[in-house]
Amino acid sequence: MPVSGRCSRSRLRGSLLLSSLLAASLTSLVLALSLAALATIQREAGDAERRMSRRQDARWAAAELARDLLRHGRFGCGARPWQAGDFAAGAWHLWLPGRELEIGRVRHDAAGRLEAMELVGLAPELWRPWSRLWLSDCGSGRELAGGDAHWQGAGSTPTLRLTPALDGAHLPSLQLWLPRERRYRLAADGQAYRLLSRERDGGLADGEERVLLDGVHSLSLQLLVADGCGEAARWSWRAPSDLRPGQPPQAARLGLAWYAGGGEDEVNRLSYDLALEPGFTCREAS
Repeated sequence: MPVSGRCSRSRLRGSLLLSSLLAASLTSLVLALSLAALATIQREAGDAERRMSRRQDARWAAAELARDLLRHGRFGCGARPWQAGDFAAGAWHLWLPGRELEIGRVRHDAAGRLEAMELVGLAPELWRPWSRLWLSDCGSGRELAGGDAHWQGAGSTPTLRLTPALDGAHLPSLQLWLPRERRYRLAADGQAYRLLSRERDGGLADGEERVLLDGVHSLSLQLLVADGCGEAARWSWRAPSDLRPGQPPQAARLGLAWYAGGGEDEVNRLSYDLALEPGFTCREAS
């Protein structure tokens, strides 16, 4: 049977329309898949960038903690002993050198004891009635707080009067320090913690509490101490709460763990091992 030309043209138009629709559908599908792949790549790149940023923030916070641990309790040629109470669970109280106040003249009482110290080289606008100071020489150290000392005068030559007067101070190596207290604490924030820091300068508040790192999983500290002397000494890592008076730690192991972010529960960890003392003076337990 012969086929009319009109019918052939209709079929041709239908075939072309079907091909166009099929091509448009395939193009739309390819475009949708490409956009989905691009969105996935962008999301993964964003997650990787957030992880990298959080790792950098965590390394910076850990480096701050490590630096402060190395300086904790050191004031010139003297030192404040490490104490278990400085490192409560989730709350650290570190004593940092701060700055040295220049002593111009000293006064003694009738018995030859150190009675007062006059400061020099201090601009009047920089002086404040500090309530905590550290007096040290190469033989000992002493915290001055509360009734131990009080200020007389002000201006460019404030005088610190000691109560009672101090006997046996080594004047050539005498140093007066304005300690900087830095308190670290972990504050609960959902399933994680925020690492916070607050500072005091000579017993006076200095600024507001600041956030060092959020999304913290845990913060830990272990101290290397020795029991006994010589070849019989036994070295072990202990929690700060187990530190005994007169038992200086020789090294510290700082650990910081944080959540990687991106809605995941992945925890990243890093640690620092720090040598705290240049030498070790062994003391037999009595």
